[in-house]
Amino acid sequence: MAKVTFYLDTRKAVEGDIFPLVLNLAHKCQTSRIPIGMRFSKEDWEATQLMLANEPRVRWTAKAEEAYSVKAQYDVSLSRLAKEEDVEAMGAKEIRDRLVEMVTGVNKAKIREKRAKAKKNLFLPHYRAFMESRATAGTREMYNRTLKKMKEYDAEIENRTYEEIDKDWLIGFDAHLQTTTCANIRNMHFRNIRAAFNGAIDDDLTTCDPFRKFKLPKLEETRKRALTLEQIQMLKCYPCEPWQEEYRDLFMLQFYLIGVNLVDLLTAKPEDIVNGRFEYRRDKTHKLYSIKIEKEAMDIIEKYRGKDYLLSPMERYTNHKNYMQHMNRALQKIGLHYTTSQEKKGQALFPDITTYWSRHTWATVASSLDIPMELIGRALGHSWVNKTITSVYIDFDTRKVDDANRMVIDAVLGKKSKARKKKAVA
Repeated sequence: MAKVTFYLDTRKAVEGDIFPLVLNLAHKCQTSRIPIGMRFSKEDWEATQLMLANEPRVRWTAKAEEAYSVKAQYDVSLSRLAKEEDVEAMGAKEIRDRLVEMVTGVNKAKIREKRAKAKKNLFLPHYRAFMESRATAGTREMYNRTLKKMKEYDAEIENRTYEEIDKDWLIGFDAHLQTTTCANIRNMHFRNIRAAFNGAIDDDLTTCDPFRKFKLPKLEETRKRALTLEQIQMLKCYPCEPWQEEYRDLFMLQFYLIGVNLVDLLTAKPEDIVNGRFEYRRDKTHKLYSIKIEKEAMDIIEKYRGKDYLLSPMERYTNHKNYMQHMNRALQKIGLHYTTSQEKKGQALFPDITTYWSRHTWATVASSLDIPMELIGRALGHSWVNKTITSVYIDFDTRKVDDANRMVIDAVLGKKSKARKKKAVA
């Protein structure tokens, strides 16, 4: 038979040496506790117990009277429950919930169900799961940046349901971002949130779509991130300081390999060179690439050849991002000279240049040579080209890309290209 008794919970003090007094429900080797909002020190509770057991009621203190009255309500409710239902078939927690509802009118089971339902519909846990399901580390990092911004804006974001991430929330978030973030980055953050919403809608987690009436920040034209033909020629031949030479050479290697992304170049293995071609799967898109290695590119590869990796930098660094940061800083300082007192002299050639400029620069030079945009897009692996050209012409396009790259390299070297222009653009 279920039984209710007092229990002073001394496992954790509320304040100082004061502990909560609870009711302990014991039933069939199971126990469950009912908070009653009262607190005692050990000494006061021992005195109160003696008072309840030995003193006439007229001598009880107010706290003793209150404790007795609360327990009496639960005793009466337990007796009534035993008459109305099969208590023996219930567990201790179920009996506790029924007693609390009978005494206080609060349905614990419904509250838990409501909380569980709300938890199931919380936005952030599903956003995190969506973020972790992205294929590449770079994409996951992009989603994580959005997560950090949402936390900065909304201290209660962890408890927000999909219904609470409404149009007004998005407007407030955009106003918060505008103080520190450009329109294009804001657009990226909202696209990440929208993608998570679309995923939740597809999985029947929500029917809410706050983006139906919310307009994403309009994209702005980005600042040019490419060198002209004359500028890439200047960079290639510039007498930079010895510590900058490796970084400049690898930038040129990226350029000679049609603007290959630095992470793909640094993580390449010796076996990725097949029959004179650099064959790799791009980290960002997982698309396969095959680029003919021209002599200028091979000379740089041989100069910095590694053992476990195609190039040696990753045998000194454990993280390609660290090397990229050093490389960007070095490229941006080419043109500056330092005295023994670290005083800067001269002027940086390209103070904003980064490794990503190699890709844009290749396209810029190719365009200046009147190489068709479709062929430039094919060389760079743009998806819009892949959707318009059938696989029947893949081999033919590869030869055209090889000729186009030779033309670009020859232009940088100031040579008359042996690759006939008609052949490259036909």
